[in-house]
Amino acid sequence: MPIELLLAVGAGLVCGFLNTVASSGSAVTLPLLMFMGFAPSMANATNRVPVLVGALIASITFFRAGVIDWKLAFKILTPTAIGSIAGSALAEYMPEQDIKLLITIAVLCAFLLIFSGLKKLIEKEFEEGVRFRYFEVLVLFAVGFWLGLIVLDGATYMLLALIAFIHLPLVKANAYKNLAILVTSAIALTSFSIKGEVNWEVGGLMALGSIAGAFLGARLSLNPLAKAWTFRFLVAVILLELIHLGIQYFHELM
Repeated sequence: MPIELLLAVGAGLVCGFLNTVASSGSAVTLPLLMFMGFAPSMANATNRVPVLVGALIASITFFRAGVIDWKLAFKILTPTAIGSIAGSALAEYMPEQDIKLLITIAVLCAFLLIFSGLKKLIEKEFEEGVRFRYFEVLVLFAVGFWLGLIVLDGATYMLLALIAFIHLPLVKANAYKNLAILVTSAIALTSFSIKGEVNWEVGGLMALGSIAGAFLGARLSLNPLAKAWTFRFLVAVILLELIHLGIQYFHELM
């Protein structure tokens, strides 16, 4: 088996783990797919395979742990799914350069969030109950739109939206975040596959690794230490994203 395919399995494992316990697993898989010679649009499409499978395994684990309330899940998933349909529809017609630009913007926005009280927000326990008004619906639609358009760092935005606006504790926010990723990835993957933009061989190998990674990530998310480790993983992955972008732009200038 070529070394690239072995790397695909390993990247899928890391992707499934990071997307489940924190976010930004696509920071590993997207650059690898581009390194393997995929165009940004095909890399964006193929990347949805491990993301979808990882989210499915994580959601099953959270469901078995009794974390998910399906009435609340329906409220969260409805605007998110509608936004995802709009985002994935737009992604089909975006030029390659615009996709690269959006990836850069996503990483920079996620980096800025690190310095905006993110750690305190993750560790905060809200005294009031779940909050769900028109504003929260619009926020979820916007996050869903991004998840459909460019999945990179979308899980970060979903996690923060569920904690900051819906007022969910971290464990529940992680559970509903993975449900949202599952639904939005299924929508986007269906759209991309119809257009023939998905490489199922490489995506399937990444999905195999993602199964193990998502299971391990879900178990860690249910641990009391999750609050501390979630922030650490977010910081580490986003910094790696910035380093990768810096190297990429440096090579383009040379």
